[in-house]
Amino acid sequence: MAAPRVALLFGNTAEHNSRAGRMARSLVEAGCDVTLVARAAPGLSQDETRHGYRIVRVPAPRGPRWLPAPGLPGKAHAPGLRSAVREGPGRLAQGLRFLLLARHWADAVERAVPGADAWQADGLVMLPVALKLAARRGGRVIYDSLEIYTESGSFARLPGLWRRLLAWRERRWAGAADTVLTVNEACAAELSSRLGLPVEVVMNCAPRPAAFPPRPRRFHESLGLAAGTPVVLYHGYVFRNRGIEGLFEAIGSVPGAVLVVMGFGPPFEEYRSRAAALPHASRVHVIPGVPPDELLSWVASADVVAVTIEGSTLNHRLATPNKLFEAMSAGVPVVASDLPAMAPVIRNTGAGVLCDPADPADVARAIRSILEVPAPEREAYRERALSAARSEYNWERQAGTYLGVYRRLGVILGTGEA
Repeated sequence: MAAPRVALLFGNTAEHNSRAGRMARSLVEAGCDVTLVARAAPGLSQDETRHGYRIVRVPAPRGPRWLPAPGLPGKAHAPGLRSAVREGPGRLAQGLRFLLLARHWADAVERAVPGADAWQADGLVMLPVALKLAARRGGRVIYDSLEIYTESGSFARLPGLWRRLLAWRERRWAGAADTVLTVNEACAAELSSRLGLPVEVVMNCAPRPAAFPPRPRRFHESLGLAAGTPVVLYHGYVFRNRGIEGLFEAIGSVPGAVLVVMGFGPPFEEYRSRAAALPHASRVHVIPGVPPDELLSWVASADVVAVTIEGSTLNHRLATPNKLFEAMSAGVPVVASDLPAMAPVIRNTGAGVLCDPADPADVARAIRSILEVPAPEREAYRERALSAARSEYNWERQAGTYLGVYRRLGVILGTGEA
């Protein structure tokens, strides 16, 4: 029998997407022919094979020139005629433009992947693309809703009418999909209420760690740090509301420690400039992210991982970012925001300390509470993190749920688990 064909659809380059890579590898191990379709970008291969799955990057389609539209809101605008035009006819044009772009995305993907037994959409933007491809070529549709999209980023700043319209469209599209996935129980409950559908949880966990993984010191080697210098690490997307500004300030109140911000994103250079202007700039390093396959050895080189996302939107308050579970898998204690989804993980595992991400002094207090305890207590944090990652918060366990979804949909035959 031919291997089941699965296409994972992304509206971004997917180069730093650990969840995508883990899902693709699990599907390959289950006997699937997997293609990960992402956005092309300079310096990235347009067609490559990695760990048994194919990565195809296609140029992002351009919107129609005859339909100009405003971008998503980056900030609130003062009332006036221009604002009224933007939030009235402008938003209508934006919605029509998005629907046309979804069709163009589907055309581009179809040229790269003529058919599939399952189309998995990464997020709300790619969901209508997956539905169009399934309507043309057949196959199941899986909506991987990593966030509460209508309450995230620029979507959350849309006027209420347009946000409600977007939520209505999401309900219609999700109802047309075969199943919906998300990243934790809090998000699942919220999405299920909003969409009127059951939602399956596949967490963003890292691989199950070895019994006692080694502790490299890659930051000390690459940055020329003295052997005993404690490293506080933020890794991942470099953007506002991730708590990075608070960490810049907080590390000034943690004697002897350095902060490493390792990541990617459009404002990366802006944050590097901000760090260089700090009074304690010599203790703050902003460096590019590393490939997913190398990430855990870098995380394991830190003494504390900061997951201080701010509770600025409902989406952020219900977040459990990849970096939380990557730290646990690497055996590194976490300083995490005291928010509804993350806090229970920290309290139940004892793998770190909670803080108020909006208060740099409290962030500094949480970091010091880990770094300044005696060595046996720091080792206890490490052991609790590893124990939680080995027993519950690991990808091998999540892969069983994930592949079970594909089996239930008839894409993969059999009843075994990864």
